[in-house]
Amino acid sequence: MSASRFSPERYKEPMIELNNVSKFYKTVIGVNDFTLNLGPGAHGILGPNGSGKTTMINLVTGQLKPNLGSIRVFGESPWGNDRLFSKLGLVLSEEVRYHNISALEWVEYLLKFHDYKGARATKTAEDALLQVGLQDAMMQPMGTYSKGMRQRAKLAQAIAHEPDLLILDEPFNGLDPVARHDMTVQDQERDYRQSYPARS
Repeated sequence: MSASRFSPERYKEPMIELNNVSKFYKTVIGVNDFTLNLGPGAHGILGPNGSGKTTMINLVTGQLKPNLGSIRVFGESPWGNDRLFSKLGLVLSEEVRYHNISALEWVEYLLKFHDYKGARATKTAEDALLQVGLQDAMMQPMGTYSKGMRQRAKLAQAIAHEPDLLILDEPFNGLDPVARHDMTVQDQERDYRQSYPARS
């Protein structure tokens, strides 16, 4: 894949800003008066189950709207902001639900939302799957994959369009120690200098 579009000089301010953010689910508190500023670099967010890590990721990516406080990603509110879409790469903790299509078909389809078409979309999807070590299985239905292989496919779709910011929710879940090491090295070699809010 070609080098990322990301340039640290473009973002003098924090890439992610949460100021006194609260999110409520009726009587349940998801996030309570949370403030955080993250600049370029690799960051991890740790905490027990139910502590609000996934809620925070959903807020940062614009999937949820805060009840109180403000959120800025690259200086813009993520809620309802389609312009931020192409700048983000997201790996969710949920399982891949498309069992009857191949990883290549899945990644290629998602690239169309980032204006990749035809042969360019196919080649870009192949390159991303090669980076995560799925070159020999990219044509197989994802329903035949192990959990670790599905995690690799999820990472491939997140990096394929060369986002400025990767947000990973339990990205190494299901990977054996060797695969975790390989993918960590790949992230280092990619040299995005991005933020990686991730669950423990």
